[in-house]
Amino acid sequence: MASAAISSNPRSEESERERALLLQGPEAAIESEDSVPIIDFSLPKDHVVEAMWKAATDVGFFTIINHGIQQDDVDSLFQVSETFFSTLSQTEKASQSPFDRSMNSGYEYMAQAPPSTGTADQKESLQVTARQGTMDNRWPTVPPNFRSTTEHMLKLVHELACTILSLLEAKACPHLEPGTLAKAHHLWNHDGQCTLRLVHYPPLNHLSPDKIPDGYWRAGPHTDWGNVTLLFQRPGEEGLECRAHPRAEHGLANQWIPVPPVQGGIAVNIGDMLMRWSDGKLFSNLHRVRMPKNVEECRQSRYSIAFFLQADKSSMIESQTKDPITAGEFFQGRMGDHFANS
Repeated sequence: MASAAISSNPRSEESERERALLLQGPEAAIESEDSVPIIDFSLPKDHVVEAMWKAATDVGFFTIINHGIQQDDVDSLFQVSETFFSTLSQTEKASQSPFDRSMNSGYEYMAQAPPSTGTADQKESLQVTARQGTMDNRWPTVPPNFRSTTEHMLKLVHELACTILSLLEAKACPHLEPGTLAKAHHLWNHDGQCTLRLVHYPPLNHLSPDKIPDGYWRAGPHTDWGNVTLLFQRPGEEGLECRAHPRAEHGLANQWIPVPPVQGGIAVNIGDMLMRWSDGKLFSNLHRVRMPKNVEECRQSRYSIAFFLQADKSSMIESQTKDPITAGEFFQGRMGDHFANS
């Protein structure tokens, strides 16, 4: 997709790419034998930048290792997530953290239906949007360390995600003053939009893979709305796939590339907001979580933790080819388009 073809309307193109998959049928389900690059963040800065740039403009996804976030911190948040989802009933979870769409925070159960499928994602999630007031009366009390563990991880992933943005900024957005992208993101201020999402994909104890209805996904194909997403996965819990990059030299548009869990690794992808900010130099790629392939996968839960680096509402997204728009307007447009098509 050339940058000139990217619409100035933040509510149209991304959703249309998702909706197009609904019309493609079985062709969209071909899996590729390719893999996403693994980038060692302990290597020299120039090497890391070049590797990230190649991955973001070729495959569209990459996994980083030796990134500075300790595995103990990751494991602690996974334990908090598993305790919350596994020990409370659906009613109790909704009561502890009622979802508010205007806040983009709280607990949801099979409530998201992306335009690509028209069916509800087979998952439950708890969203923590780091803005003043969004989590008032929404912090779960089970387990007792839920809030402290989550807030600690938010600080760590926010810092890392801003570092990734800063490393990409010079090539992606040469029209911006250095540091503009990182400075557009704050935690717990009055108009922050950064979000941490704990996700649980329940087991399908009553089904075998051949009995799963057509058209259902643990997470249907979609793009992310922000600048950069960092995703933590647990080894042995497969399923994340990204679409082969349509601009890649040898890419086939109907292929899907596995993004497997890597011990100590974080999967990273570009979002819609950064694609606009960079005038399409970086591509917000479609991705999905497939349904289980075998009986063993059907019988086990899958957990993931996603951090969405989304610019503050008042931040101005200024590119070289599109009209300026605030990050708040951009985000509301994507959200409105998503729910309208759902």
